[in-house]
Amino acid sequence: MNIFNEKIFTIIWFWLVFLTISNFKSVLLTILRSSFHRFNYAYIANYLNLYSKNERFKRHLLVKHFVFDYLSADTILILRLISENISDLLTSEVVHELWNDYRRMSNLSPADREKYQQLKTMNRTSRNMMASNKQLQYRHQFK
Repeated sequence: MNIFNEKIFTIIWFWLVFLTISNFKSVLLTILRSSFHRFNYAYIANYLNLYSKNERFKRHLLVKHFVFDYLSADTILILRLISENISDLLTSEVVHELWNDYRRMSNLSPADREKYQQLKTMNRTSRNMMASNKQLQYRHQFK
């Protein structure tokens, strides 16, 4: 029985070493991808081209401003996680919606941009409040 336990724990030990090495490799790749801006630009430009083949993003300067100014490193990390865990189609749709929002904002004056941002946050909070009211009504209904 002791020999059997020894073999099982040896296999578990090697499995944990393998998982540690693969997790370390994944963390290292994530840090490298997020630290080099060229990777982020190519990643987002690929999804913009994937979503709309008709509109070949010839305005590279606007796309660069979109990637480097509008999107943060956290946003690109979240987009990478969405593409790895859900699907590339959903990621391209999210990138396209962010792109449309950026294009709308880039056409506005600075004062109008601020009003647009305030309107968006007010709209989000009102939707959240309506959702919480529905949940409260639903809970109250079954008490």
